[in-house]
Order: sequence, then C-alpha cells, then structure tokens
Amino acid sequence: MDFTPVRNGMDYLSSAVLYLSGRASVLFDAFGLTPPPTTKVSELLAPDRPLSDRDLKYAVLHLQAAAEVLLKARLVREHWSLVFKNPGNATRAAFEQGKFDSCTMDAALDRLVSIAGVPITSDQREAIKDLAETRNALTHYGHTANAYAVEARAARVLSFLLDFVPLHLHPVLSSEAQLVEETMEAVREKLRDIEALVKNRMQELTGILSGREDRTVICPQCRQWALVIGGGDLVTCHFCLAFLEPVDAVILYWMDVLGQDESLGAVDCPDCGSEHMIMWVTTAADKTEEVGLCFRCGAVYRKTERGEAQA
Repeated sequence: MDFTPVRNGMDYLSSAVLYLSGRASVLFDAFGLTPPPTTKVSELLAPDRPLSDRDLKYAVLHLQAAAEVLLKARLVREHWSLVFKNPGNATRAAFEQGKFDSCTMDAALDRLVSIAGVPITSDQREAIKDLAETRNALTHYGHTANAYAVEARAARVLSFLLDFVPLHLHPVLSSEAQLVEETMEAVREKLRDIEALVKNRMQELTGILSGREDRTVICPQCRQWALVIGGGDLVTCHFCLAFLEPVDAVILYWMDVLGQDESLGAVDCPDCGSEHMIMWVTTAADKTEEVGLCFRCGAVYRKTERGEAQA
C-alpha cells in the first residue's frame, strides 16, 4: 500500500465530506449487518435525507484525522524530526518505521507557526480545538451531537484546510497533485452547502432573535450568534438547540469562547444576586463592545466613561 501522509490526509478528508453529505453510510444502512427490513436504497439516496448519528460521528472522526495528518505532513516537509514528541530524541530509523510518539496537535500548531512560518490565526486554532473536543466526546464518552452544531464546527475546519492545503502543501506536490485538487474541489462544494445551511437557518431565526440582541452571545457549541441569555430556567441556543443550565453556560463561555483556563471569572449579579455574571461578554447588539452579562437573569451592565458598571 502506498499511503503517503498527504494521500492519507486526502483519504480522510474525502471520507469526511462523504459522511457530511450523507452518502458514505448508504451501503452500510442498506446492506449492513442489521439493515431495517423496509429500507430502500432510493430512500437512502434522497437529497433531503437527514444525517444519521453514524454520519455525524464518522464525519467528525475523519475530518479531525485529516486535519492532524495534513498539518503534520507540512511539519515533515520542514523536517521529519518535528513530528516527534521530543525532536531531540528523533532517529531516522524510528521515523521510517513509524515507531515513535508523535507530537500533540497543540505542539504541531506551535511548531508550524514558530519554525515553519505558517500563519495560523487564533480563530483557526480554536476551530481545530473545537473539532478535536467534539471528536473526543463522541469517541470516548458516547456523547450525542446536534447536526447543526457538527456541521457548523466542520465548516470552520474545512474552510481552514481549503487555504492551508493549496498554500502550504500543494506547491511541492507532484504525483499527488491531481488527487489533492479533486479532493479540495469536493471540499469546496460541501463547504458551500454547509455555509448555505448555516445562512438559511440564521435567517429563519431572525424573528426569534429580534429584540434580544443585547442578550444574544456566541454559542460555545456551534459558534453561532444564537445563544440567548435569560428569559427562562435554561440558556438556549436557537441554532443548534443546545439547552444549558446557567452555570454550565458560564463555564463553557468562559473557557471555550473567552479561552480562559484559569479560575472562573464570574461575579455576583447586582440584579438577581447569583454568581453568574461575566464582565467581558460581547453581544449581538454590538460585537465590538464588552459588557457585563448575567447568564441567569440576563441583566446587562455597560461600563461608563469612569469605568463603573452601569445597567
């Protein structure tokens, strides 16, 4: 078998796109070990067929694998020792036999930026991290996933790979050039479909979100401006239909949106008295202004010119 890192990455990427299209599991559903007795292939091929749990799971697994393989393929191009967990202990024999501990994704991203000079933004790193967390949850903990959230997260990584592959891998490819171009065209097509889905769904939510802009923030799970704070016992994302306890919403926003891994920065809310207010929140009302927002009652506090909080 001739599976170079780039060819292997393209294979994973092709599979992820097929699962996101709902086509990869058609044969399994129709002719698998326990197919539903009334299943018809024509029904499975219907364009409006919703993605199954299997589609979502393997789309995430294979897209995350594609990102990791392709990022590390760029490291190998810089120098083969860079994919080792400890490059100082790297040997050529261990590399060629594949008998070594590979570096983590965080280390790979750090090395691509600092050694290979590949520009990777904080948003792109965040997208890769989010997908990896989704992959871990699905693989190791049996969590379920909402199709809207998975597709939105997948779109961010697909968009990153659309730039990364041609700019940082494709220029030196030879025999693999045709495979890469064909795969990336399929990725472009699927990304357009997902972006259209996201756009249409957000348009459908216009009426629901209207008038709530000052209490609407980025959802930590799907990264859409659709998480509405206050107005009920649960915090609700109207895009991916995530329902969160206020304390869970605070923790997820603090860690995943603000990127804080230190002690939780919530303070007491002057309105309801609960410790659910974060002072560095941006809302859909003004995505450039930081306000204080209580994730339990929805109270909003803005800073005055003297730096004091003001309702």
